[in-house]
Amino acid sequence: MKGHLAKFSSTLIAASVLILLLGYLYFFDLKKPSEEESKKEIFTDIKEEQVGDVELKYSEYTIVCKKEEGNWHVLKDSNRFKADGNVISTIIDNLSKIRIEKIVSENPKDLAGFGLEKPKAHVVVKTPTKEYGISIGADSPVGSGTYIQVDDGNEVLIVNKNSVMAFLDKSANDLRDKQILALDESRIKKLRFQWKDSSGSEVATQREGSQGTPVVIERKDGDWVGKDVPEYVEIDQARVEAILKTFLNLKIDNFEEDEPTDLSAYGLDKPSAEIEIFANEKPVRVLFGNKKEEGIYYVKLDSEAPVYSVSEFVYRQVPENVNDIRVRKFVEVDSEKVDGVEIRKGDAVISIIKEGNNWKLDGDKEKKVDEPKVYELISGIESLQVEKFVDDYPIDLATYGLDKPEIEVTTTEAGNKKITILFGKKEDKMVYTKLADWKSVYLISDEIVSQLPSSKEELIKN
Repeated sequence: MKGHLAKFSSTLIAASVLILLLGYLYFFDLKKPSEEESKKEIFTDIKEEQVGDVELKYSEYTIVCKKEEGNWHVLKDSNRFKADGNVISTIIDNLSKIRIEKIVSENPKDLAGFGLEKPKAHVVVKTPTKEYGISIGADSPVGSGTYIQVDDGNEVLIVNKNSVMAFLDKSANDLRDKQILALDESRIKKLRFQWKDSSGSEVATQREGSQGTPVVIERKDGDWVGKDVPEYVEIDQARVEAILKTFLNLKIDNFEEDEPTDLSAYGLDKPSAEIEIFANEKPVRVLFGNKKEEGIYYVKLDSEAPVYSVSEFVYRQVPENVNDIRVRKFVEVDSEKVDGVEIRKGDAVISIIKEGNNWKLDGDKEKKVDEPKVYELISGIESLQVEKFVDDYPIDLATYGLDKPEIEVTTTEAGNKKITILFGKKEDKMVYTKLADWKSVYLISDEIVSQLPSSKEELIKN
């Protein structure tokens, strides 16, 4: 009898385990999607070109974006602002690619446990015939998932947290187009620059009431030339193109205030600098105000109300005076054509000439010249750059030590082109210099002076 009971008990236990196992498998299979369902995209039929509305709803505000005539706009406080189409496109694309990681519950009675009773965000995109929407809840306690619920479904799903990050904590300004200028470079014919005081970089604090002289340059036959600027002032074409590149597609760092009541709070009632770009009949005028914080300045368009902020790099692109856009190459020397160099230091004179392909010391042609040193010297002269434009009409050259220059360097080129450079006093690792047949005085790096030989022996090959 006991044997029969033992066998019956074993059979009963085995049957119970089997029933529990089958129940678990049935329950598990009900809750877990098949391989085809797992990782499946929620919205497979969203077509971006058909979407005309995007809404991001948060607990305290809702952002509405609408597409009109192919362009997106953000609706904010009864105003309509141009939206960044790339940002909107990313939102739509991200929604269309969300994949199901797991079905957590098919018909939950309590959404609060998933953070879906009061979701972090509710995202909706609309086409003329259909709406696609999800509510985003809390992060799952295990793994890298987030709970969501589709608008027309009851299931609570888990999706990858990264797939919904683009929808969270957005503001209307995040969706606005930060490119406040969109100009056609080929149509720009004139530029005007002005600083409050064109005497230096600290113009905003040095002379509060003064106004610098505007600098105007115009495009003529493809080149930029100065208007009412002396003929000897050569405009640096590359520098102007760099300025244009900065402003043609100017993007702001932040939207500060859409309808400011007091521009003086930003220093924009009396701009510290401005640039005016003449592309069409009506020019675009960009005004710069005070420094907001380190590396950031306030800015606005003269024709529009909003105040923005931009990086200091943009601010510093506005030339303070015509010297900021002058060619800084000091002297036009062609190193390949130079066939003679003469260096005068007081009474000492060093002269070298080129005979054929070889350099010789004038007066001592038997000694071999260290030709690499000669080419290095000529190359140094050719690459001289103006560090500072000092005085275009000097009255007293003695001020700069150029009435009796300490050093004179003369280069000659094939065809008897001769250029003489005068070197005067040194100042802060720079030296005053001018061309003998030119009035203007400049400051250049004094490095060239250290390269000049003091005696013939320094040029003789050992």
